[in-house]
Amino acid sequence: MVVALVMWAAAAAAAVWKCTQLARMPRDRGLQIVTACTVLVLVALTAQLVVTIPGLAERFPSQTPVLIEFVLLNSFFALLLGLLHTRVAPSRAGVRGYLEIGLALLSSGILTATFVITETSAGDTGYGDYTEAGVPSGVLFFHLVGNLYMSYATARGAYLAWNSAGHVQSHTARGLRVAAVGLAICCLGTHLPRVLATSGLLLLDRALIPGTATWTSPPLGIGVAIFFLGVGYPGARTGIAKARLWFEARSRYRQLRPLWSALHQQFPTIALLPTAGPARERLHVRQMRLRYYRRVIECRDGLVCLSPYMASPVDEADSPERQAALVRDALARCSQDIDLVMPSVIAAPANTGMEADTRAILALSREYGRTTSTAPENSPR
Repeated sequence: MVVALVMWAAAAAAAVWKCTQLARMPRDRGLQIVTACTVLVLVALTAQLVVTIPGLAERFPSQTPVLIEFVLLNSFFALLLGLLHTRVAPSRAGVRGYLEIGLALLSSGILTATFVITETSAGDTGYGDYTEAGVPSGVLFFHLVGNLYMSYATARGAYLAWNSAGHVQSHTARGLRVAAVGLAICCLGTHLPRVLATSGLLLLDRALIPGTATWTSPPLGIGVAIFFLGVGYPGARTGIAKARLWFEARSRYRQLRPLWSALHQQFPTIALLPTAGPARERLHVRQMRLRYYRRVIECRDGLVCLSPYMASPVDEADSPERQAALVRDALARCSQDIDLVMPSVIAAPANTGMEADTRAILALSREYGRTTSTAPENSPR
């Protein structure tokens, strides 16, 4: 049960992640297929768990979870292998895709027929441990066919995923190689040993590899978890990068507040959008980078408005501390009836570009906030 829950959790996380990505890019064909694959796995594992819940398990034939798992996973691998063929050999992807679908349908048909025939003739056959004595040959054949296809699908998927890594970006390539390792573990640690065991029981009346119904489950759980780790790696990497940019934008947004607040109090028209108070500002979560760049622009507009009130022109070599003192003095002069001087550039950027301009304004705001004992924080935001 623990292994099943681990596999289900990994599948659920991957399915939710891919569905959110698909909601943002609904026309991405590759993402549509990958999302369908992950949802199929989640449905298969969910169905398998549901029919093992006490109170529900008695309402289903004992082999129902295994049948559901095999049939849905066959569909999953047909989609997955078809997608991987489009990366490795695009010219033959159509033919190979139809072959993969046909092979999956053939395997599912044989499994379903075996399920029906075996249940009719043998009753409740107990598919849980096919290595027990007296298990009908139909049950053994069922497991042989299912694991034979899964051995092919995981081996083929591992090969294609590893080779597909050479045709994509570096971070996606890492994810594909991790997914390939997970599929290889499933193949070598679970499905291939089960094929050998069931073949021996059918042909020689003894398992060539004993105990495969028990000890092969942990490698399967590990392989599935690694596979979904690889599938989710590119998206997780992008999510981490976005989170880092969000925190950076939020930090800089708050660092700009001392300068912005003073300028906005004196020149309210610099606000591009309706403003709110500092308490509400702490609750801002969405569109953080947009808010940050908007504040940079508003600060620059405020400095342009303030420039004619400077007591002396600003030299590009002036330190942020010196410029902060000039800004504080100019703000005090705004309410006085004085002759305006020739405007000069306050917080001039060292280089061209938005980032250089932002760094200069940030340095001025930090120094202004540090040296101003009573910043006008009660101004509207």
